[in-house]
Amino acid sequence: MLPSINISLLIVQGVIFLLVLWFLKRTLFKPILNILHERDERTGGFLRKSEEIEEKAKETFAQYAEKLRQARRETLDIKKRYIGEGVEIRENIMGKARQEANVFLEEIKEKISEETEASRRTLYQQIETLGQAIAEKVLGRSIQI
Repeated sequence: MLPSINISLLIVQGVIFLLVLWFLKRTLFKPILNILHERDERTGGFLRKSEEIEEKAKETFAQYAEKLRQARRETLDIKKRYIGEGVEIRENIMGKARQEANVFLEEIKEKISEETEASRRTLYQQIETLGQAIAEKVLGRSIQI
């Protein structure tokens, strides 16, 4: 046989169920859901904040790396410029030294040439006297020119 269903008892149990559900929702479920929602918001906020901080750190690192590359380029440019200036200064000094050496060599050549010419004139002037002295010594007697 089929059990008989008491409709009034079913309605009372339904009302009690709804009252318990309402009471639990108000006192238990809603506060727990609010706590979970707040926790999710805080966690999400922390995650967003950490992502923002990470993004800023990446940007700062990229800026630092770019500034470092730029500083290296500038350093290399300065180094090349100083090397170029050093080469230019060295070439100027070497050019001046070559000029001074050439001038000095020309002066020495001129002095040597003058002294050689002076020695030749002196020898030509004394050649007769020396020749006579040598002949007198070789012959052993005095010669008159």
